[in-house]
Amino acid sequence: QWSITVGDVVLLTGYFDSLTNSIVQILAVLPQIGKGFESIRSVGEIIECPDLERNPGKIALQQVRGEFTFESVSYKYPDTEQFAIQDFCLQVNPGETIAIVGPSGAGKSTLLSLIIGFMAPTTGRVLLDGTDMSSLDLQTYRKFLSVVSQETILFEGTVRENIVYGSEQLDEEQLIKAIQDANALEFIQELPSGLDTLIGENGAKLSGGQRQRLAIARALIRNPRVLVLDEATSSLDTASEALIQDALEHLMENRTTFVVAHRLSTIRKADRIVVMERGHIVEVGNHAQLLAKHGTYTQLHSLQI
Repeated sequence: QWSITVGDVVLLTGYFDSLTNSIVQILAVLPQIGKGFESIRSVGEIIECPDLERNPGKIALQQVRGEFTFESVSYKYPDTEQFAIQDFCLQVNPGETIAIVGPSGAGKSTLLSLIIGFMAPTTGRVLLDGTDMSSLDLQTYRKFLSVVSQETILFEGTVRENIVYGSEQLDEEQLIKAIQDANALEFIQELPSGLDTLIGENGAKLSGGQRQRLAIARALIRNPRVLVLDEATSSLDTASEALIQDALEHLMENRTTFVVAHRLSTIRKADRIVVMERGHIVEVGNHAQLLAKHGTYTQLHSLQI
């Protein structure tokens, strides 16, 4: 006659608990497995995507003067009907500072992307030193370009590593000069290990102003011929903005510079200010000239007084 002992019950209960726990653990892991497969699929899609930039065989730049010519440039994003920029015409001389202002949706960011070479015009041409940018090896062009944006991108590493990132054949004297011009020397000297201080992921151990000054030092050390400043001071307090603005003036000296800024006080010294609305140029001139016109720029300026 078959019977169940207390030991059998305990053993079966243990087996059942183990089986239940295993199933629960598998169910808990399933979403992560699903995400893993989705990530693999996404990586595969990226690998299979055709290159947006085809540089082989194009003109490799050995030097850049910084002259830009925009010939009836228009750009329309895929799957949209409206042009982000339309019939944009402008001649920019080497070493000139051009400020670009206008309300949201005016086309400022699109214009910067065209200057950097992230996008090509739908119609029209952008010429760099007289050569159509579509015929240039853009990787060689970007060796002469620096971008300072509102969101400073820093890496987990030391101050030194973040400043010299992407630069070649640098000596200590060049590094210190760039740091001084960026108004960053004082706060770097106060760090526990100076230039060799670890700053954490995305510069978590630094303030916003300190991160921005490192970005300017990084731009300076590359000695660019073309400079793009995209809202470089918009998220800073007044004290930090003054330091950054002074550092930017060192950075902009003798370089072709394109500045996008909402704070009009930061662009008063620009050689020319381009006012945009709905993808079109509506006014061009320096600060005093535009105020005298009593037009769109005057309206924008009055809102910030």
